[in-house]
Amino acid sequence: MRLVLATLFLSLSIGSAQAALNTESLPAGSVAIVGVDIAAFRASKIGQALEKSGGMKAKELEASRKLNEQLGIDPKNDLHDLVVAIYPGADGKVAEKNASGVVLIRGKFLPARINSFGQANNLPSKTVGKHQAWEASAFIEKLSGEKPKDDAKDAYVVAHSESLVVIASAAFLERALVAADRKEKSAQLPAAVAAKFAAAQNGWLTLYADATKMEKAKGDVGVEALSLMLGENATDLQLAIAAGFVSAEKASTTRKQITGLQAIAVIGLSDDDDKSPEEKENMALLAELVQKIRIGGEGKQVTLDLDYPADKAVKAVSKAIEKAQKTPGAPADK
Repeated sequence: MRLVLATLFLSLSIGSAQAALNTESLPAGSVAIVGVDIAAFRASKIGQALEKSGGMKAKELEASRKLNEQLGIDPKNDLHDLVVAIYPGADGKVAEKNASGVVLIRGKFLPARINSFGQANNLPSKTVGKHQAWEASAFIEKLSGEKPKDDAKDAYVVAHSESLVVIASAAFLERALVAADRKEKSAQLPAAVAAKFAAAQNGWLTLYADATKMEKAKGDVGVEALSLMLGENATDLQLAIAAGFVSAEKASTTRKQITGLQAIAVIGLSDDDDKSPEEKENMALLAELVQKIRIGGEGKQVTLDLDYPADKAVKAVSKAIEKAQKTPGAPADK
């Protein structure tokens, strides 16, 4: 399943979004979900720093121009939020060959303009109910001018309405469009996780995954579920991660391991011998960040929480971008 590739170009310049995680119009049964609130991100100190720095300026401007000229989409004003959901195959598991995905892009669209783009370029398509579905691989290639690095023929782009674009795996397309037509409000997350996400009004990234439905990797650590939120309040960059384990023993072992790694990292970052003043400053920032991570949880739960001064985070991000831009062959230089 290569659905994420099908959304790559369209998500380069998303402009604004709603608070919290909005799963309306997604089919029930997702086992992993990611929500991006770009409005909250743009309004955050981190987002503003990135925008002012022009870290991905050339690529972003080109994507914006093409979206505007060819689809009538103004990325800064017309695109609201992005939600990606993954669904298991017939065996109930998520694997590259059997998983399906649905992407919802909410905002302000001109369906006739989007469909005219497909028709004018003779892009492969099919009709699903009242909707025209365009083969994502061909659509993205024609729009971006770049051939997708992987085969995306198993996904389709649909201008569903003036407020919604749907991208879905071929096998899941009909079900995805039915859910969008009905504006389904099926529960996508465990109640406790949903409540936590709904309360995160300053978050700009949310993630949940049911690890029991994923293919087991070698050296499995015993995680059953994972949730993550990233955002800012008035003063701090905030990160909250919670993981559920198969047993209290596994969770306890993991808490001890993370605590040990934290201590080792702080010691390593404190060794600034033979470092330049700039390098010493950067290491001090990282050491402070690592020290501020709070490791907790009880029973089968492990939690990591971080509140870090947003101004310091902005400084670190700005320095990283500046360094990347000075590197020969960096994306911003192309």
